[in-house]
Amino acid sequence: MSNFNLKLITPEGEGYEGEVSEASIPTPDGQISILANHMPLITLVSPGEIKLKTSGKEHYLATEGGVAYVANGLLKILADTAESADSLDEVKIMEAKANAEKLLANITDEQEFATVQATLEKQLAKLSFLKRRKRKL
Repeated sequence: MSNFNLKLITPEGEGYEGEVSEASIPTPDGQISILANHMPLITLVSPGEIKLKTSGKEHYLATEGGVAYVANGLLKILADTAESADSLDEVKIMEAKANAEKLLANITDEQEFATVQATLEKQLAKLSFLKRRKRKL
């Protein structure tokens, strides 16, 4: 299988740069896979799991979202976060989830509701990611 270049960037800096044979990313329309020679594409990245295949190995990262584009043999992902399962703290995620759920119960402002709902969605995506990764370990 042919490889292509991937550059994953987060606000903390470069998360990954190198060749991969496949990258799967969560989008608002579902998970998509990018292979070598993929047609040009720009898409939002939804909270969820990024899967990278390199040299027969698979790497998994949790993301809170971002933007991705493919052009000229390069996939560039500008992600809010990209964290491995062992770098996530399940207790903190559960606390943030519970806090968001409490806030949602009392919000009347639509803009604040959307912000808190987005926070809740990100925490749920991280929990789902952790559960999948723990099952496969």
